[in-house]
Amino acid sequence: MTTLAEIQAVNPDKQIYGLSDPEFADYGEAYGQYDVQPILDFLDKNVTISSDGNLYVPSNPKMEAIPVVQQIGRDVYAGLPIEAGECAGHADSLTAVEFHQGSEVNVFATDVVMVIGKRGQMHNGQFNAEKDAKLFFVPAGSVVEFFSDTLHYSPCEAHQSGFKFIVMLIKGSNQSLPADFHTDNDLIMKTNKFQVVHKVRTDKIKLGEKIGVIGDLVHVNPVKEG
Repeated sequence: MTTLAEIQAVNPDKQIYGLSDPEFADYGEAYGQYDVQPILDFLDKNVTISSDGNLYVPSNPKMEAIPVVQQIGRDVYAGLPIEAGECAGHADSLTAVEFHQGSEVNVFATDVVMVIGKRGQMHNGQFNAEKDAKLFFVPAGSVVEFFSDTLHYSPCEAHQSGFKFIVMLIKGSNQSLPADFHTDNDLIMKTNKFQVVHKVRTDKIKLGEKIGVIGDLVHVNPVKEG
């Protein structure tokens, strides 16, 4: 049984697509021409999946120095300066959504399930994930560009051991805003980061983030280890 089939088996109430399904074409593009082994080796040696919370580093100069990272950056961002950093941890539900001006590229070291939507499905700052989100299984080793209007957040783990991947964005994205930054857009949380959360994220709501993911929490059961 394939991992996708296993994921579908433990989530019988959900439609989970693969990247090769035509439904994914509206959300992004998967690239198969890159040798990402140097990225996977770097993550294996330097990034640990912790049980104490999720790790996200927007920009890691050592990651950015890997030649294939720069190659992907040139091909996707056409000369714009980029950043690349690591993300690792655990999640089994979509508790927020975000988007950026410019695509996000992820290189996955683990199998994951991405729960995603489109910015055009947001109305008055609200996205009904229960109704409108689609789920896609992404196998380890995949290089995936998520278009700038694709709503996304941390992946859901396909296995109980968690997830590990890299995030590539236009340089400066997801970084803290200057102290004197002023905006009337209450979706802006960091530089080039527009985000809303589900009501369960009381930690982020206390920090001023807006509730905008509505409907029942979209939950994904991981495949049990062993």
